[in-house]
Amino acid sequence: MLGSAGKCSLTPFPERTRSVASSAFHISTILRPSALAFGAVLVALLSITSFVRDHDDERYIERRYADVGKILSAAIDPRFQSKADEITRVAERLVVIGAIRGGVLYDGSGHEQQVFGEKIEASFNSVMRTGRTVFRPAGSSKADFYYPPEASLTPFHIFLRVDVGEITSLETVRDERAITIALGGAAAAATITEIVMMMMVWWPLRRVRTVVEGMLHDPASADRGQPLKSWGGEVGKLTFAFECLRSMLADVWRTRVMVADTIIESSPFAVLQINGDGHPFFANPSCARLFGRDILRTNEVSPLMFRDVTSGARLGLKAYVETHKSGIRALEFPTPNGPKQALVASLVLGSETRAPVNVLVGVDISSLHGARVAAEAALKAGVEDVARATTRTFEYKQMLEACLALMGGGKKGREHLQVAAFAREWLDTAAEAGAVQLSEVDGEDPELAGGADNLRAVVRFAAFAAYTSVGTLPVDMKIDVRGIDFETAGLQVQARAANGAKGACVADANLALAALKAAVARVDGQFSEVETDENGAVVVRVILRGAAERMQTAMKSKTAE
Repeated sequence: MLGSAGKCSLTPFPERTRSVASSAFHISTILRPSALAFGAVLVALLSITSFVRDHDDERYIERRYADVGKILSAAIDPRFQSKADEITRVAERLVVIGAIRGGVLYDGSGHEQQVFGEKIEASFNSVMRTGRTVFRPAGSSKADFYYPPEASLTPFHIFLRVDVGEITSLETVRDERAITIALGGAAAAATITEIVMMMMVWWPLRRVRTVVEGMLHDPASADRGQPLKSWGGEVGKLTFAFECLRSMLADVWRTRVMVADTIIESSPFAVLQINGDGHPFFANPSCARLFGRDILRTNEVSPLMFRDVTSGARLGLKAYVETHKSGIRALEFPTPNGPKQALVASLVLGSETRAPVNVLVGVDISSLHGARVAAEAALKAGVEDVARATTRTFEYKQMLEACLALMGGGKKGREHLQVAAFAREWLDTAAEAGAVQLSEVDGEDPELAGGADNLRAVVRFAAFAAYTSVGTLPVDMKIDVRGIDFETAGLQVQARAANGAKGACVADANLALAALKAAVARVDGQFSEVETDENGAVVVRVILRGAAERMQTAMKSKTAE
């Protein structure tokens, strides 16, 4: 783009747009990962505490089972371990001290022997059927432990009811405490994620955005300021890539844009840039001087109109750039000080891109155009003067010839010849002089009697008399030579004002008629008349002697012999 590209086509975001974009970016880039981290940590902690609590219950019961078995074995006297009463006495003491809650003894065949303390729910048959050693009712804080003979070192099957209660080692991961721990951990994770994202993403991208907005407002700022620091990760790579792009833009701005901008701003040629919609968006000072106004501010109110000097076509700015995408044309346009003319070259930049730019470069040629118009007018006037002088010279020559014809000359030897060639000769001379526009020679062109010079004078003076009788120039003329009978022939000259007649004839019509009559008398002819027909055409008629005279002369010669 030519000219102040940064000043004209790149505009910074409005403050409201920046704030909205900042909030949207914070929500999508910072708060979203924090919310995800919060939810993930919350679910993870709840799952972990539940898993740990459930598995630790099993291990606690296993340890409780082993501890109760050791206590029972240690309390039974080995000397009396085969007696049910002794075992019952020991178990009841354990119930009293709270080590166990109750129990029952079965012999080897499954018959109940003794019951002490609370009643147990597990039965001998359930043990035999399932092979389990621990029975814990759902929702109960008590469990029934089964000790086979090999475990208790007695001949009895012992069932004990034990108070397992709440596991004190996992007090902090139970019930509402577990939810509190999960919420606190999730909040801590979200806060840490927020801080990390702010430091690793938000602040680096914010610095990049600030630099970009500064470049949009003032492209020359790409060459100023400290380099951006890059962190690790993708954001750091993005920051480094942008810094490289910034350095490249700064180099382009220094070496190309600033130079081009300076040249265009100080150029004596008017430079006007138009976008694809036909609206101008850049004009250098020379453009304002050429058009006599600020095109960028006034084009909407008073659109710029061009008139092609060559074709005369009138086009608006948009229509002109659409019609003449390239080339050089001479244009005329109105200004506050009157119409001006300029030589305007048009070209398209970026024709293959999404936003091509039309550029008009113009130079004032008003003085040259005025000089050209004056020169063309002078040339036209000179050509008209030359043509007028040529016609006048022709008329003066004809009048001089008429004067000479009146001063002397008489009849000459008889000849018989055709005169159409004399008529064509005069018409060609008159056409070259601009006196005759359209001409025609018609008729039978019979042979006429008389001297060649005299017959030639008759034809020429007849045409000249018709020409002078019209009184304007140029004229359209038709000469007709036809035989009337065997002895006579008629010469008729018809002349009328030509289309676009623009001058007056200065030749004397009376002199032309006098010379015609004298010439007709020398060939023994008869001047008929000069009249004007209903169409305004002047008609000159002359009757001349035909070829019959030769035959009569020959007959008279034979009679004399």
